[in-house]
Amino acid sequence: MTGRLLSESQVVRRTNMKTRDAVLLTITLFVIGSLIRFQIAGTGVPLIYFVVLGTSLWGAIDSGKLQLRDDKSPISYGPVVLFLGLLLLWLIAFPWYLSVRCRIRAGTVALKNGPENALASAV
Repeated sequence: MTGRLLSESQVVRRTNMKTRDAVLLTITLFVIGSLIRFQIAGTGVPLIYFVVLGTSLWGAIDSGKLQLRDDKSPISYGPVVLFLGLLLLWLIAFPWYLSVRCRIRAGTVALKNGPENALASAV
């Protein structure tokens, strides 16, 4: 069996979630979560409440593991701030987080204290 080597652009293309895909995923979760309700104490509670809480918590925990705070991105905050941002602005912040997360995992986001910043601070 012969293996086929992939170019760097093919690897990045396969690992990056496009912003469009993140937005479509978020809209799908929102619509499905809004339609499904649970009966809790005689009240119909939409599933979206649990989806937003769960994905916000996941994003906060995941950002700590990815060390998101060390990256040059518009959402490079600590887990607590990211959790609150995701919780309060979920429709906008969640797809944005997914998109940035995939770029970080692919290695296409620069670090705050990368080589280019070390040169700038030395001058």
